[in-house]
Amino acid sequence: MKRLAPILPVLLVALPASLLALPPGDDQASKEVGRTTERELKFVLTSSFGDVVIERGDRDKVFTLVGDRTTENGTRFNVDYEIRNRIGYADILLGEVDEEGGKRGSFSLKNFESGKWSVKMSDAVPISFDMKLGVGHGDFDLSGLQVKDFNLSTGASDVSLAFDEPNKESIENITIESGVSKFEGRNLGNANFRHFRFQGGLGTYRLDFAGAIATEVDVDIELGMGVMTILIPPEMGARVYHEKNWVSRVDYDKDFQPTSDNEYTSDNYSTAQGKLNIRIDSGVGSVKIRRR
Repeated sequence: MKRLAPILPVLLVALPASLLALPPGDDQASKEVGRTTERELKFVLTSSFGDVVIERGDRDKVFTLVGDRTTENGTRFNVDYEIRNRIGYADILLGEVDEEGGKRGSFSLKNFESGKWSVKMSDAVPISFDMKLGVGHGDFDLSGLQVKDFNLSTGASDVSLAFDEPNKESIENITIESGVSKFEGRNLGNANFRHFRFQGGLGTYRLDFAGAIATEVDVDIELGMGVMTILIPPEMGARVYHEKNWVSRVDYDKDFQPTSDNEYTSDNYSTAQGKLNIRIDSGVGSVKIRRR
């Protein structure tokens, strides 16, 4: 079995070399893609091990990747980027790959060791995220970006996701799968989603739905042996469906009243402008529903 080792970014781009820049420096490696004809971005990232930060950057650059330069371990990092029909496709891979594992035209560089690497993204184009994290830490601050789609799968990772500003795009589905990990979502109501799905294994999870929800949206929660806290703003109505069993527990705030054996509804559900319809499927897990 090959040893997994973290690496830091090296970018390949199917664009003219004039759109790329490599700032000087002995301790950092950086690559960037200037914005040209893209009207949308499909962003795929797979990380086997390492710390990943994503945040808003220069709007005239589709994205910029920065990481620490080292000379000790021989690991590989591949990034493919191309534009088709005015849609930018970025495919980033961290971790060891076979000698011929990279895509045609991709650029690989050895001699990168563990450390934090970051991606700064333009707020000028809608972005669809599809990301997989193995072991490490993820800090995803999507505030101010135009997020069109979001899918995230994590292994043994500590991940935070934030929407501190209202998302200008509408997201049909947010899907998050979290394994043996810790996950915290902040101001998720600002994501402007219609359907939010979270699947957790063994870990600690916190979902804060504060933000600009002004319609009726659906939230599906699947929980194994984890502990989850769901925070709901006082002005937001909520209906929670959970089929009772002997091994799982859902603890409600005081303004939630039972409307059937398996359903609880907040006192303001019928009058609130923003509503959460929450369905919980829990194994040997514990869920707390709290007002923010």
